[in-house]
Amino acid sequence: MSCKSIVLAVAVCAGLVTASGSAAWAADPGSWRLSAGYQYTSGDYGGTQTITETYVPVTLSYRYQRVAFRVTVPYVSVSGPATIIDDTTGEFAPGPGGTHGGLGDVMVSATLYDLTNSAAAGFYLDLSGIVKFGTAKASEGLGTGENDYAVQLEALKELGRFGVFGSGGYVVRGDPGRIDLRDVPFGQVGADVLLTDGVRGGVSFSYRTSAIVNYESVREASLFVAFAGPAGLIVQPAVFKGFGTSSPSWGAGVLFSWGSAHRASVPETPVEPYGR
Repeated sequence: MSCKSIVLAVAVCAGLVTASGSAAWAADPGSWRLSAGYQYTSGDYGGTQTITETYVPVTLSYRYQRVAFRVTVPYVSVSGPATIIDDTTGEFAPGPGGTHGGLGDVMVSATLYDLTNSAAAGFYLDLSGIVKFGTAKASEGLGTGENDYAVQLEALKELGRFGVFGSGGYVVRGDPGRIDLRDVPFGQVGADVLLTDGVRGGVSFSYRTSAIVNYESVREASLFVAFAGPAGLIVQPAVFKGFGTSSPSWGAGVLFSWGSAHRASVPETPVEPYGR
């Protein structure tokens, strides 16, 4: 996927927003949000060598009324005999070995908020579509070199100081030829609580059927805290533990974001499936 094609995709998204009418645009120009994260994972994945991955995404989000668009451009590096299948979850296939780094897979997503919106019940349901472009170098194990496509439902239930959230979706993999990958479901459940003014803490568990036949599913539990600062700043560190031979043994990360958030009670951890 060329840079020109990525720019075109972003331009089309922007065009869909502005096409709604200049009068509405003048009344509500929408809002922007910028985030940058760092995530490190390590594990032997059932083998004899340790595989480590560093994932550094930068995401620009734009929201107009009930619709949001995001573009994520990551730097990724991997050390060990692995090819990254999904750099957001640390799933690998056998790869070239050594240590390599560079541009990861660029992601573009769109979310339609409030498919169901009951403020009285504190329940919300959103729908997202995600395209992961195969921009990472497959020859260096930084990606498969193919585009992936996913759809995801996201739910939130507010219970006073507490929040319960979950997501579920399905990803359609591109065919890299040398690796037999399958289309799989994925999901996440979790809960958080307002600890004090401007501070939330929570836990989540994510599950993804492995893209490789006869491999174990990818399973991870995470613990996170979010600190709200001035000017819409949120700092959110997270640690997580993987289970089984398809998951990293452990990982840690931090996310910094600035701007307007659609819902303060929805977490934005670096280890969420396809981000939020």
